[in-house]
Amino acid sequence: MMDQTHIGYFYWQQPMANSMPPVSRLQTKKQALAGVMRIAPEGTLGAWPGDNPSQCAQGYNCPPPSIFLDNFDPIGNRYIDVGAGGPNPFTLTVSSNASWVSLSQTKGSVSPTAPEQRVFVGVKNWTSASKQQPLVVSVLFTADKYTVPATFEGFVEGGGSVSIEAAHTTRTTSISGVSWKVLPRYGRTDSAVTPWPHLANNEANFTAGAGPALEYDFYNFNTIGGSGNLTITTFVSPSFNAGEKDRPIGLAVQLDSQAAQALYFFPPAAPGGFPAAWGGNGGFAANGIISAVAKVTGVVPGPHTLKISMIEPAVVVQKIVIDAGGLKPSYLGPPESIVHLAS
Repeated sequence: MMDQTHIGYFYWQQPMANSMPPVSRLQTKKQALAGVMRIAPEGTLGAWPGDNPSQCAQGYNCPPPSIFLDNFDPIGNRYIDVGAGGPNPFTLTVSSNASWVSLSQTKGSVSPTAPEQRVFVGVKNWTSASKQQPLVVSVLFTADKYTVPATFEGFVEGGGSVSIEAAHTTRTTSISGVSWKVLPRYGRTDSAVTPWPHLANNEANFTAGAGPALEYDFYNFNTIGGSGNLTITTFVSPSFNAGEKDRPIGLAVQLDSQAAQALYFFPPAAPGGFPAAWGGNGGFAANGIISAVAKVTGVVPGPHTLKISMIEPAVVVQKIVIDAGGLKPSYLGPPESIVHLAS
């Protein structure tokens, strides 16, 4: 929409004259003082070697780079980018001192025409991976091996979180003629679910925990900092309150036999207006999501059941993410967790 010669928008009306975008020039023959090669492991802030304040959040005395993987991560490898520190070409070799580590390549080259190589690191066979002290090498690669009881069936924590597409329920319940309906291909990642029909139950709402429910069985190995706490974020489609002023849009979240938590996630706004959180680059409309957050306590590692139940109609749930202490910031949330099938 904005791909034209009139650059420099400050509001909706286009500028009346052409303008030149900022121009940056690189010294193509300048060699980095740290050497010809820079490595950047997945998820790190900087590149090594070099005096880079972005190598860690503290900005100085940064430790060697580390990457982590466990056997229930939906993405089964991590990568290390090897790039140029200047115009000089070089060859590289990749090796590991652990026999259970797999490498996508052991040799490569970097030059001005091919300035980067990506090396993927994974685990050849998890049965041969045993718990051990961190390997002190240029990049620390720690593999945490977890096991799930053979009788358990459901989503399994990987990478410190559990991610569930709302349509992939373990069980659903219907109350007073109201059930949850799948909306195929609706939303940002897969599908969504909404109570249906909207005007059932004589157009009345439900108390927290008493309405038709979505249930998800999951297994966690960790809690946030070992505290017994989890944070449950339900990704809900942006929607205005559908009922009267005393009936704001909401849903209920319940873990196991704990009390259900009523979440009313749409902020108040002036009549006919929008709440402040609606607009802007990070607002509800731009992101296509409202995050309804619930915190639960007293959780121990093991099997659990999460229940999302209806309070008001017009709620559209896209995804649920449970933070067990390892959730990383991302736009869409982590990919859906692995489902363990009972044997």
